Amino acid sequence: MRASEVALVAVVLAGAACSSSNTTTPGSPAGPYVVAVFNGNGQAALPNAVLATPLSVAVADTQGAAAVGVQVTWSVVSGGGSVSPATSMTDASGRASTVFTLGPTPGSQAVSAVAAPATGTVTFTATATSPTPVITLIKSVPTPAGTTFDHDTFVRDGLAFAFMWNSGVRIYDVGNGMSGGSPGNPVLVGSLITSADGVPGGAQVHNGWWFHNPVTGQNKYLFIGQEGIGSVGSSSQGDIHIVDVSNLAAPVEVGFIHIPGAGTHNFWMDEANQTLYAAYYNAGVVKIDVSGTLSGDMSSRIVKQVQPGGPGNTYVWGVMLANGTLYATDMLSGFWALDPATLATKGGGNNVPERFGSDQWVSGQVAYSGTWGGSGARTPGGPRGNAVKIWSLDGSGVPTLADSLIIPNITTVSDVAVTPDGKALVITAEGGPGNGLYVFNRASPLKPVLAGWYPVSVGLHTGEVAVINGRTYVFAARDPSQQQMDIFDITGVVP
Repeated sequence: MRASEVALVAVVLAGAACSSSNTTTPGSPAGPYVVAVFNGNGQAALPNAVLATPLSVAVADTQGAAAVGVQVTWSVVSGGGSVSPATSMTDASGRASTVFTLGPTPGSQAVSAVAAPATGTVTFTATATSPTPVITLIKSVPTPAGTTFDHDTFVRDGLAFAFMWNSGVRIYDVGNGMSGGSPGNPVLVGSLITSADGVPGGAQVHNGWWFHNPVTGQNKYLFIGQEGIGSVGSSSQGDIHIVDVSNLAAPVEVGFIHIPGAGTHNFWMDEANQTLYAAYYNAGVVKIDVSGTLSGDMSSRIVKQVQPGGPGNTYVWGVMLANGTLYATDMLSGFWALDPATLATKGGGNNVPERFGSDQWVSGQVAYSGTWGGSGARTPGGPRGNAVKIWSLDGSGVPTLADSLIIPNITTVSDVAVTPDGKALVITAEGGPGNGLYVFNRASPLKPVLAGWYPVSVGLHTGEVAVINGRTYVFAARDPSQQQMDIFDITGVVP
């Protein structure tokens, strides 16, 4: 009880010690009564929560004696909560109480208490605090029996394309409306296992991009990457498969792109110019014309190809087009800025000597690139791949290392992305007790601050950010030991 409440109760009941009787019997005298706050004022809890301490009042007659058996009426004044009971009787000490359940809206809320007849009304205030931001796992989608790896997801127009290795691509309605699906209730629309193309291990469906062609107005083609066996710095295998998804319920493979002695990894598209950029591991960065009809062997559509780090120092993880510059993260030679027309080097490169590079994302004049591998993976006794490199970009797009964000207790930063509104940095991590999904506040882009972490025992290999019906989700792939697509709602931790 607050000091002010103690003083008021003392005044109300002061006459009790001087009188021959310190209580009044019901109805004698009949009032009016004096009501004072006794306990429970000024509490705070989450919206819709029951306050820990009941609200209670002290009622006395005009002589200061505790009034017994007087009815007190409780009413919610603001905030939309509820009281129980709505009326209560004073006990032998002249006190009555009720339980207050807060309303749903954060902020100040109030309850009044009246004893009839009374000389006044007392008001209790409480605060509904904003809930602590949380990341919520809303759905885990199991893979078909025998799946060896749920690897990646591409989400667009309320459809999630899940790339599940030997189980192929599986297409889910997660808010498109075509099958009544949602992020919390994905509905399978169609599926396809692409051809092995002679690569040991089979289809090994790794990643993809659903191409929306602005010239033809078609959403016809899905490009799928196949990842075969490789050796960092020297060899890789796997083609780009071209799939006709005009009928999403029955996708059909119609073509492929092949580079002898090299395999593909991740994609980015310049849809306005009908160009596919592919990270081709040891073959480097590859620029492909995907305009018009695509059918059969489309390898002749390769326009440009470059090994940014040179032979023996190139093993490109991913590419991204932003602000008129093509960025590439190379496992061996670091973070590069390339001219998207010619693939000529604009700057960067050979700037992450201590770790293998992984995924990247560019937002405004800041870029982030991940790293991977256990201790000693790059050099004997070297650091783990637990660093996110933070890059400042100059006017021409050339990166300069500004800082490193270290995520403890992991071995790999596998995927990096920024939410569409630019407010949050999203990272998936694996390989240690710090496994899981991380969201950082980008109020200061060069100094992101942790806003939320959802631990996942086996780690998350990839994570795709998507906004569906005004909420922000991450579609993540669990590590191979627990193959499934996890769908997280991160709206609460996006500033």
